[in-house]
Amino acid sequence: MVAVAGAGGKTTLVRRLAAEAHAAGLRVLLTTTTHMGMAEAWGPVFVESEGDVRDALATALRKERRATLLGRQVRPDKVEGVSPERVDALAGEVDLVLVEADGARGRSLKMPAPHEPVVPASTTLLLVVAALDVLGHPIGPERVHRLDLMLAATGRAPGEPLDEAAVGLALGDPAGYPARRPAGGRIGLFLNKVEDARMEAAAARIAAGLVPPYAFVAAGSARDGMARLWP
Repeated sequence: MVAVAGAGGKTTLVRRLAAEAHAAGLRVLLTTTTHMGMAEAWGPVFVESEGDVRDALATALRKERRATLLGRQVRPDKVEGVSPERVDALAGEVDLVLVEADGARGRSLKMPAPHEPVVPASTTLLLVVAALDVLGHPIGPERVHRLDLMLAATGRAPGEPLDEAAVGLALGDPAGYPARRPAGGRIGLFLNKVEDARMEAAAARIAAGLVPPYAFVAAGSARDGMARLWP
């Protein structure tokens, strides 16, 4: 049970992990405890508000080894997720459950509010995502979700450059994502949009200060399917 949180490529990463796990022969369920765009769904899609989907979902997972489960359509392009308890009930029916457990409104970096992310109790890995394309840009709402929380965690002012130290402080803040580690599970970090030697060197320096609190830090490109792992 992998719950994916943070900002800067969650959907791309979830779909990449789902596709690679499916190609390896695993039965994979993709879902969300927040919201998801219909275009982000993967494989056969089941929306629980449209009726009892249990038998059809079980059949799809048995025959195709993949499915997306959603809760209720709120707009033509947007669907609510399902409750954490519903996700927990499905954990034993597949080999891998991937849960989008957070929202970031398209930003690259996020600090979580007290009610975020929405992580099922049976989660074995909380995987936090942050995109390093923020580096060198001014700190502001264009790139940072929950800006007030990030400013408090880093001691920075709006408009200052987002440097490696600020990113490390935000991601390592004890009151932030590290405090959301699931009971009995692990928390890891994926630094996304690391696509050249310069960005890989920056990722290595950031990772050096984040293990712990994270069990591991990976850096690479969710889009291209590349990653390096620390330690």
